[in-house]
Amino acid sequence: MKIKSLTIRGFRGFNERSDPLDFHERLTLISGPNSYGKTSMSEALEWLLYGVTSKVEGADAKIEYKGSYRNCHSPKSETPFVEATFVKSDGSKVVYKGELTSEDSIQRYLDGTEVDRWLWEQDASLAPRPFVLQHALKNLLLTTPTARYKGFTRLIGAGELDQFQEHFVSLCTKYKPHIPEDVQDFLDSFSELDQRLASLPSLGAVYKLYKKKPPDLDRIYEAVAAECRNKLSEDIDEKDMLPQLRKVREEAVGKIFDRRITLVDYSEAEQRSNAGDEDFFGVVITAEFTKHYVDLLALATIQSILDRVEFFDLGLPLLQQTPDECPFCGLPLDDKGRAHIQATHGALKKKVASQAVAVIQKQRDKILMDLSTLSQRLQDYHNRHINKAVILLSLGDEDNLSRLKTLLVPKYEVHFRAVEAALSDVEAATETLKVAYNEAVKRLDEVTESVNESREDAKLAEALGTALMEYIAVARSYAQTLSCHVSAMFDADQALKRELDIQAGTEDISVLIELLERHQDVMRKLRIQAILANLKGLRKTVDKYVAEKLRDVVENRLTSDVMKWYEQIKTQGDPDVHFTGFDLPQTKGGDIKARQIGVKATSYGTALISAVSSLSESKLNALGLCMNIANNLKGGSPFSFLVIDDPIQSLDSGHAEQFIGVLRKLAEGEGKQIILLSHDHDWLKDVRKGCRTLNGYYYEIASYRKSGPVIRRCLWATIDERYIEIDTILNKPDAGAMEKQRAAEEFRLLFNELAADISRAKTGKTKNADKLNGAAIRVILIECDMPTDYVDKIIAAYSAVGDPHHRIAYAAPVERLREYLKLADYMRKYLKEVRATASLERAAERVDKA
Repeated sequence: MKIKSLTIRGFRGFNERSDPLDFHERLTLISGPNSYGKTSMSEALEWLLYGVTSKVEGADAKIEYKGSYRNCHSPKSETPFVEATFVKSDGSKVVYKGELTSEDSIQRYLDGTEVDRWLWEQDASLAPRPFVLQHALKNLLLTTPTARYKGFTRLIGAGELDQFQEHFVSLCTKYKPHIPEDVQDFLDSFSELDQRLASLPSLGAVYKLYKKKPPDLDRIYEAVAAECRNKLSEDIDEKDMLPQLRKVREEAVGKIFDRRITLVDYSEAEQRSNAGDEDFFGVVITAEFTKHYVDLLALATIQSILDRVEFFDLGLPLLQQTPDECPFCGLPLDDKGRAHIQATHGALKKKVASQAVAVIQKQRDKILMDLSTLSQRLQDYHNRHINKAVILLSLGDEDNLSRLKTLLVPKYEVHFRAVEAALSDVEAATETLKVAYNEAVKRLDEVTESVNESREDAKLAEALGTALMEYIAVARSYAQTLSCHVSAMFDADQALKRELDIQAGTEDISVLIELLERHQDVMRKLRIQAILANLKGLRKTVDKYVAEKLRDVVENRLTSDVMKWYEQIKTQGDPDVHFTGFDLPQTKGGDIKARQIGVKATSYGTALISAVSSLSESKLNALGLCMNIANNLKGGSPFSFLVIDDPIQSLDSGHAEQFIGVLRKLAEGEGKQIILLSHDHDWLKDVRKGCRTLNGYYYEIASYRKSGPVIRRCLWATIDERYIEIDTILNKPDAGAMEKQRAAEEFRLLFNELAADISRAKTGKTKNADKLNGAAIRVILIECDMPTDYVDKIIAAYSAVGDPHHRIAYAAPVERLREYLKLADYMRKYLKEVRATASLERAAERVDKA
């Protein structure tokens, strides 16, 4: 895509909305003093395309640039924006617009429709940006080796490879932050063991193997086994070593103190069991349970009926045996009495059936079973909590605590105070837990008893639910109390263990026990250490891999691409001290140095240490220009334009002159649309001369106001220069088709500029000469009272040399072109007459006013 026009409002140096700035399809020059808004144009376009400028993106202190995109005079009610019209390769146009949000981000619009990103943006990170900027040139060469390496990798599209290498280097050299927390905790758990092992001369053989690089696990434990046999017996079996060492140590330290400071945190299994029990308690004592429990009250109301049914059930079999005698009172019984007994029994059974006694009985059995399960699980839940602190609380009696103080104070007083605090907290929490448990058990017993005795009461069920919830809350608080002291008790126990070993003379035995107990852990530790140690080798492997990937790109392709342009920009009269290529520096051993790119130079054929330290600033700047140009021509960019901002700031006159040829080759030979900005008015004048036949656009920033830059469109060439150019071509006896085609283009531009000047002289109205066509010129000439016969001839000539014609080989006879030149000469004379008339009219007006 090429850019057709650019409009800016409220962005950087532009406050009020600018008139659309049109760009020539090949070369556009913009001249203006420093601080007049030139760079604001290039930054506006860069921000529109990428959402950020390279200056802000590469800043060390980005906070200093916050809010810098918005012009400080822009009204808060207006939204700053940058809008550009692009022309695709098929000739169609597309409008990109970016609005600046309050967060300094960009809101994108494509042809008026909001979009999340531009269509080409997904691959933008790999494609070169179409901008050659002064600060970017310096960042490539005049910087640290690391920054230069990063700049080069971005330049050649290897940014992802650089990130890949950077992440690996960080991993290999600063791996600690990347180690998972549980792994680091595991490694830290060996610090105390490592210190004790290092401090014991009797275990020197074990320690030497333990610290050897690389360590050999088998040899370490062979040495451990040998030390165990020295402590126990020569013929002891390895499987018996650990139990025997424990026995020896326990007997020795038990004579001094036979207690441990033990408080173990809840395991994952215990936590799951606690959570399961708490869920069960909550499910059992619910509104549904209370409802079913209250339903049992119906049994009490029909209990007498059940009792009478049972009474009759016992008497009826006796009545069958002695029908003439009442089974209940023994008196004589007639038919009427027997019928009465049978009828009463039947009526009672009907009544029992109607009251669904069986269902209620079944419901009572279920409730009793649930209550029994609740009782058992409540007991298990309580014991699980209480048992966690049994060993710790055993230290709470006066004798044990006094002996513990003697062992730990003053050397480990901080640990003893921690034990005192833990005992105080845990004892209080335990007592509170027991009270809550007893209350819950009491309420549970009351409910169970009420069911068994058929005297259910809804208040009893509610009291049980309340007691259970309170107990669960207390139990959770109890668990938190224990957990907050676990770490401190572990440390205190280790201190006690060390002191007991010192007093009992079992320090070496204690270390051997831990080594045997942690055999698998030691193996894991050594593996982890081996992995971390191998990271250095991994870094070398990655550095070598990246270097090999970059070597061909840097030393061959990049050097060749840059040298093509450097040969064109370098001056011939200067001393023969020049850039000769890029390389990846090597160590004395022949290895490629990691993350470095060398810039080579020679002085009269002799290699210099570095181009950066040897070449002049002008040559370095020229080299930077060539690097950016070569990179932009390598392909992959969706854009066919190149914005070059003040390229000659640090170039001497020789390089500046040579660069004009480079610009022309970019526009003509490479088909690039060049947008060139510079503070040097005289140099841009030379650019116009050197690229005279390109007939580009030339703008001057005449002044700068609060509203923004005042931009004026200027002629690429004067009317007289174009007239002479055409005349010179037509006077060549061997002028070919291509030269006549160029003459046709000059004719078109000459007619446009003459018509625009005639209009301005006659009416005072300014016309954009580049936007005129045959119809517009005809209107202008008629409005300016030119004779119609000449108007017809001029428009006919314009049609012959107009834009659709001059792009193909022009085969018109020279004589016809000379007739066109006569018409142009007539327009020049008519322009002089109009100007003279206008001058006389202005003089007359001044006289009248006087």
